[in-house]
Amino acid sequence: MFVRSARASTPVAGRRHAASSALDRRSLDVYARARQDQLQGDNSSAPISRSGPAKRGKVPRADVALPEELDKTVTGIINGMDNKRAIHDRAVELYRRLRHTSGPQTAHPGSERLHFDVSTSIAYLAGIMPAVYTATLSVLEILQQRLELLAKQEGGGLWQPDRLVDYGSGTGSAAWAFERVFGVESESGARKEYVGFEMSRPMLELSSGLFGAIPLRHTADSSTSGQLSPNRLDARAHHIQVPVAPTTLAKMQLAPNSYADKRTIALAAFSLGDLGRSSRKELVQAMWNSGAEYMVLIDRGTPRGSRMVIEARDQLLAYGRREVHRARGVDVEDQVDFELHAAGLEIVPEGVENVGEAKPVDPSLGSHVIAPCPHDSPCPMSGSVRGFCHFSRRLQIPDFLQKTKGTKRGEDDAKYSYVIVRRGQRLQPQEPERPSAFAEMLASLDASRASSPWTSGDKDESSVAVSAVGSAADHVDPVAELAWSRIVAPPSKGSGHVTLDMCASSGEIERHVISKRLGRQPYYDARKSAWGDSFPHAAHNGPMPSPLTAESTSTLEQKPQNKFGGDFKERSVKADRQRGREAAQELRMGARRARSMRREYARERREYESRQARSKEPDEHGVVEYELDAQGNVI
Repeated sequence: MFVRSARASTPVAGRRHAASSALDRRSLDVYARARQDQLQGDNSSAPISRSGPAKRGKVPRADVALPEELDKTVTGIINGMDNKRAIHDRAVELYRRLRHTSGPQTAHPGSERLHFDVSTSIAYLAGIMPAVYTATLSVLEILQQRLELLAKQEGGGLWQPDRLVDYGSGTGSAAWAFERVFGVESESGARKEYVGFEMSRPMLELSSGLFGAIPLRHTADSSTSGQLSPNRLDARAHHIQVPVAPTTLAKMQLAPNSYADKRTIALAAFSLGDLGRSSRKELVQAMWNSGAEYMVLIDRGTPRGSRMVIEARDQLLAYGRREVHRARGVDVEDQVDFELHAAGLEIVPEGVENVGEAKPVDPSLGSHVIAPCPHDSPCPMSGSVRGFCHFSRRLQIPDFLQKTKGTKRGEDDAKYSYVIVRRGQRLQPQEPERPSAFAEMLASLDASRASSPWTSGDKDESSVAVSAVGSAADHVDPVAELAWSRIVAPPSKGSGHVTLDMCASSGEIERHVISKRLGRQPYYDARKSAWGDSFPHAAHNGPMPSPLTAESTSTLEQKPQNKFGGDFKERSVKADRQRGREAAQELRMGARRARSMRREYARERREYESRQARSKEPDEHGVVEYELDAQGNVI
């Protein structure tokens, strides 16, 4: 309904003022009035905070500190060692190895495999375990957020795990992270279980000593109880050693029947890098065959670690598609299925035109990614040389880690790559019924008039209207929220705009420029966003291709070799710079050769002209030779 303004309808004697003319134009032109109201709303000095969707898309970013019990136990183990200098030297060797395998390719991965003896295990505990704990805690916290969202989607209770199965448990830091995020008691009051598989005997004994600190708890009167506390995770009886063999860890698994009455999470944290390619595939297959509903894979935030996580992600998604194909009566080879899926094609039974006409399958069959990817397509950053999928979390460095590293810094960044895969098929968001353009215009006018101070006489009604509109906008379908884009690089904040590189539900890395033109709330949400968040807004002019997906033009065979016959351990950026310097040097050398050729040509030309001039001059006796024709004339 259109309402005429009382000020606009009142005649004004004398000369018309420019303000009244503008007011009349706003009254007659609803689009001009809407633009004016939006401009006043955007420039308003009223306080603003992050919207509800932006808050839900935020990942935990608080600095991580080790649990007090874990910190004291590790400090006691290190202080009990006679040669503490050896721990530092061995930790430095571990750091060197990690830097050596940070590139996208490794020439001889088998030769880089470590044997975790006693000294190496303690050095790993003192120098690397805090970062492993930080990354595992961060991913489990993100999983907890997704579980809360899925509970809203399915309309049931919150899914809580009863058991964590840790493939390659190492020092057992995942048990501490699991206890901190999910607690120690299930809904029925039963104690939650932790099952860890580890093939290093010294590492197993070391982690068992750490598990001994889990049940001990300081009471209110600062005394220590030697009995098992019901508020702590008891993991000692569930820690299992497997025989030491390269592929035993991958093949070791619990019987699927043991998961029938247990809600289980299968975890492989920083274990993929210690195995070869075939052993990694066996490990991922063991996680799938275990029957766990959620499978979590974490590795180092390096190009190689990201590549191994991507390969495991593709393998788990392929297992899920195979289940769906078999349920539809279709048998296809894995390689053919992967190529068709990468091309965006679906496999359907014979006689069926499209997937929608195929018979429905059990929703529990299949698999899909719930974090960090908002899609199940191949990773768009798998072949990129300008970026790789990884994230970061700040760690408060404990005292023993400062001594091990020989640093006085109080904080450090733990970078990691991860993926969380859930069994079952991904639910597609339903397209809401879109209102007409006229209805949208009326709603925008009503909202802007309610928030404008010169069109509203009652401040209370205005605040109620604005809060009602904001609460309606904060309501988001959980299925659609799972498809929000993920910020995969630190945001670039400029003057009046924010540039975000995001992994979108389309399966591509998109660049969105969120400016003030989009609105005050989206711009504020973009300014407060961070690396790793899910972002609910999009640019008003649509996405642009991101430079993070620039593919490499060189392959491993085309790269030069060093003097030892191996590949250069250079990052792609350094290799590009080196190729640029070589191209510039070749260009300079070509210019020098061209100048030398021009000088040589000029010298030869001068010599030729000099010879021609001397041939026409008289000799030293004053005799000049003339050439005559047949008639005797001088030529």
